[in-house]
Amino acid sequence: MTKDNIILAALRLFLLRGYRNVSLMDVANEVGITKGGIYHYFGSKEELFHAGICFLFDYFGKKYTEFLNKEKTFRGTLNLLLSGEQEVYIERLLNIKQGDYRANNASLALEVMHNFPEIQERIDQGQLELRNLITEKLQVAQETGEIRRDVDAEVVATIVLSISSGLNVLGKNLNTPAMHQQVMNSLWQLIRVNDKKE
Repeated sequence: MTKDNIILAALRLFLLRGYRNVSLMDVANEVGITKGGIYHYFGSKEELFHAGICFLFDYFGKKYTEFLNKEKTFRGTLNLLLSGEQEVYIERLLNIKQGDYRANNASLALEVMHNFPEIQERIDQGQLELRNLITEKLQVAQETGEIRRDVDAEVVATIVLSISSGLNVLGKNLNTPAMHQQVMNSLWQLIRVNDKKE
């Protein structure tokens, strides 16, 4: 059993049940070890939770950096950011289904904001770094003629990030691939160079 297995099991339980409703014994049972096995790596539930959030941010940071460096067009970048792909990553990583955790996702976020200011700072820093990466992609797209030069790249990056976050907390009737595509197409119509062929 590795430290990462414990972190992934804890994250799965935190997403499914919420932070307050998960004990270290629950995590130990999920992993198939004793509670002492968890204490070998983590001194408390809070420490495990903090490690889990850092693990997620490192994971997503690598994924986004890899994608944003590889993707040549801003339209492709926009498609990924608004496609709901983040949820797919979480589901695969933690071996959970979308419907299983959606209701607890918002309550877990509130628990973090109110009880773990240092984790909220890490989340805020991660969001700022992602916004800066999106801004850079937009500026390159403006230079290459893909995106209108008269739009503020930093403002558009903030809008993209806000929309992406908002789509992820919508109910299942609105958080659909079709809705993601419609949002992406509408935003694209606002920022693309009008004489550019589709």
